[in-house]
Amino acid sequence: MPISKYNKKYLAEKLGFEIDDKTLFRNMGNMGLSIERATKDEIDVEFWNRPDLLSTVGLARAVKYFMRRSREFDYKVGTEESKFVINVGSHVGKIRPFIAGLVVRNMQLREEDLLEIINFTEKLSETYGVRRELMALGLHDLRDVSPPFFYDAYEDEEFIPLNRQKRMRYSEVMKGDERGRKYGALGEKEKRYVALKDARGTMSVIPIINSERTRITRTTTDMLVDITGTSKYIIEKTADLLAANFIDMGYDVSTILVDYGRGAYAIPKMEGAEITIPLEQMNKEIGVAIGFNNVILLANKMGYEASLVGTKIRFRVPTYRLDVINEQDVIEDVAVAYGYDYIQPIPVPATQVGKPQAKEEERNRIGEIMVGLGYSEMLNSYLTNEDVNFKKMRLESKDNYVTIANPKTETLTMLRTWLMPSLLKNLGQSMHDKMPISIFELDMAFDLHVNEPNEKYHLAAVTCNAGVNFNDVKAAFEGLAEKLEIKCEVKKADHKSFIEGRCAGIEVNQKNVGFLGEIHPEVLTSFGVEEPTVGFEINLDAI
Repeated sequence: MPISKYNKKYLAEKLGFEIDDKTLFRNMGNMGLSIERATKDEIDVEFWNRPDLLSTVGLARAVKYFMRRSREFDYKVGTEESKFVINVGSHVGKIRPFIAGLVVRNMQLREEDLLEIINFTEKLSETYGVRRELMALGLHDLRDVSPPFFYDAYEDEEFIPLNRQKRMRYSEVMKGDERGRKYGALGEKEKRYVALKDARGTMSVIPIINSERTRITRTTTDMLVDITGTSKYIIEKTADLLAANFIDMGYDVSTILVDYGRGAYAIPKMEGAEITIPLEQMNKEIGVAIGFNNVILLANKMGYEASLVGTKIRFRVPTYRLDVINEQDVIEDVAVAYGYDYIQPIPVPATQVGKPQAKEEERNRIGEIMVGLGYSEMLNSYLTNEDVNFKKMRLESKDNYVTIANPKTETLTMLRTWLMPSLLKNLGQSMHDKMPISIFELDMAFDLHVNEPNEKYHLAAVTCNAGVNFNDVKAAFEGLAEKLEIKCEVKKADHKSFIEGRCAGIEVNQKNVGFLGEIHPEVLTSFGVEEPTVGFEINLDAI
């Protein structure tokens, strides 16, 4: 969850009433916010998906609602004169198709106000805007701006970027500016660059940098905000959020017109959704019989305007709440306001008692026997590569194994067909440990059956120590078989991973299910194993 930093003095000013830290933090905690750090001057707060709380103004608004210090649910915007129209061109549609905006007037900016606006718009672009890809914001002083406005993808042109003294081409900004290198791909395609212009030229190369001509400062009294992105819904709802914030800061907000070539329409719309929920459903999902009056009171504390309609409650969603999508979001807010600590958990009735499968119990018993025989259990990845699975084991690659489509690395290209290579890799990484080393693994290996992946449980074990030989591994396996009451035969066999003449196959009911023996020195060298090693591997599913 995001963590946002707030200036305590500025927060207290926006609250508009005196409150001590203990009371403030208690109410914020009851709102579902977590105070991560608090100093004399700052608060770090962790919260859930609430873009409106990224600003100090938004946090103050939420606290006032929760403490019932505010019942202002309506935000009104003025209608700007028709010259404030943004004409959308035909080239921008394939890159960053949508734009919204608003006009802010009668601003009297102090340093802390300017800092609040800049920090909030930056945080909103980086978090809710997904690092400016989904949505990004631009702020422009209206003193040196000449409407109408034009939003399109243009060929390489010149302008003076923010904090620069000389003119630069769009392409130079993409390559020479840190933000250009970071965000350039979001606003450039086929040598065309997304930009916002007025009658005098470029105001912004989007979503990278504004022009020096439209820089906002403490002397700015009137401002144009542009919001661009790839989702029309998100940028228009962001305009609603910004309008509410600027109104709460005491400024006047007016609409602009956006024309995609099919007629202009006004933004921001300031249209809050309405969601109606039966009280019975709300009580059931929260787990508490709250009652009509209490639900309305709790909804008011979370900023909703609520009213009773028959046996249902109608919630008017605040226009600045970008996170409220459906009735579940409203129910969650009411539950938060009620207090999770006051909701008692209800036992979930069970229709039957779960228990391990018989095969899982048997595998657990095999693991316990192996530990009793002096082996330590290993857990390895199913993913490997042809070099480890075949070549280092002195085997030729087969056709019936599962490969990874479009592997990201050459070390993980297939699913292992047996466990022995994984254990030898473990041994090679453990040569500094005290000898002897005896390890085992009981897990899945894979092959192809009628061109479909086939899972099978294998048991493999190895022992590494000076002087260890065939008789040692044969005795270990026969001890396991005796405890499992498996009648098996050990017959002479050849396997290229083992020393010739010191390898045997394992048969159950005249069917080969595995092998055991002394591992070939070339195999040991390829895995960095420096001492003689013996081992066995069996297919448990075949027994």
